[in-house]
Amino acid sequence: MPPQLALISVAVFVLFIIYIEHRQSGLSGAAIWLLSIWLLYSSSKGLGAFISINTTIEAGSRPDRYFLLTLGILGLWLLFKRRFQFGLAFKRNWLYLLIISYMLLSVTWSRTPELSLRRWGREAITLIMICLLVAEESPVKTFLSAFKRTIYFYLPFSILLIKYFSASGREYDRWSGELMWIGLASQKNGLAYFCALSVIFLIWILWQDLLNLKSLQSKVPVLINILMLILSVYLMMGPRRTLTYSSTSFLSLLTGLIVMMSLRKGAKKGIKLGHTVATIVVMLMLIGIFMPFSGKIPLKEVPRLVGRGETLTGRTNIWNALVPYAKKHIVLGYGYGGFWTTTLREQIASHAHNGYLETVLALGFSGLILFSLFLISTAKKCTKLINNESSIYILFLSFIFMYLIRNIAETSLGEFQSISGIIIAIIYFLINEEYSTLNELTNPT
Repeated sequence: MPPQLALISVAVFVLFIIYIEHRQSGLSGAAIWLLSIWLLYSSSKGLGAFISINTTIEAGSRPDRYFLLTLGILGLWLLFKRRFQFGLAFKRNWLYLLIISYMLLSVTWSRTPELSLRRWGREAITLIMICLLVAEESPVKTFLSAFKRTIYFYLPFSILLIKYFSASGREYDRWSGELMWIGLASQKNGLAYFCALSVIFLIWILWQDLLNLKSLQSKVPVLINILMLILSVYLMMGPRRTLTYSSTSFLSLLTGLIVMMSLRKGAKKGIKLGHTVATIVVMLMLIGIFMPFSGKIPLKEVPRLVGRGETLTGRTNIWNALVPYAKKHIVLGYGYGGFWTTTLREQIASHAHNGYLETVLALGFSGLILFSLFLISTAKKCTKLINNESSIYILFLSFIFMYLIRNIAETSLGEFQSISGIIIAIIYFLINEEYSTLNELTNPT
């Protein structure tokens, strides 16, 4: 099939399934589409990469900058139009606000303050878009619909790029020459992790559909979700056709599945798991911190099980190179967005390959403590809201544990720009919205 015909066919198919989702959800208006576009953009490699703009960390990408600025302006316009209560939202989500305020403050000691401030602007866009989400009449339903539309676009177009537009959809390892699928993502692990999130999300959606199968007006959405689940697994397996193609994503997915099944079983039996969940969260974070700073892997059998060596594909070498930098500014870090330069990336790696080390480099242990408190608080509140085996908070906790596992060997902690960090921030806001609603019901004024 010619590439142009394949593009038209995929575009028509995607429009069709998004239209079906739009009809099924009953959600319309500018906000849901703006949120869907934002989630899709945050999962992708950026506009500059698609139009082959050669740039550096210092220069950035103008198309992406203007695109995000447009999203932010439109989001603010909708919020002011709805007379959104910013003060109330900030009060409910004070810990998140404290973190991004600390990020902004850290710009003052950054080696590149202009670059850091520009990068922090993306955090401001995230805050605007999440406020737009909670301003909706049904924030949880809106998030589910927006993320579903993101998946419906992301997966088919990733396959299109891989199969027909290889210059954008494929990469080759610069050392080994190995073929890597990247699709709409910036690198293979980004695509694999999005697929892992999609698998967990779609399993939960299909599970809800099966529980309510008799009451469904149409079975077409169920068939679409099954197809998307198949595409997620297919893309996650990569050209090797193995689930351990991206070992971090596979372990994240496995963790998410275990958490989902365990929480469902616990909720069915009425078991309270709040303290257990908090303890496991702390243990995972301690492992994530211990590994790069000690240079040791606590469970050496795990890399072997997923076909990796004891260096975790060279990650331990990267950690050994970065830890001395971290120790020089151990308390406050180098400032948000102030550590990595083009030169450092060429000498060491594209990132720290450990979210906990990455956070220390940018924000110091002060920032890492704030993020740790944020994750522990989010997980504990999430657990308390689980009241039955169909609770949405089971899905949310699965996402949180996947995030914790991912940050042991990849980087998404320390920011709320990428899709993984954004989802955690959204969960935090949605949980606090639910808590405020419950408080209003139990303590009416």
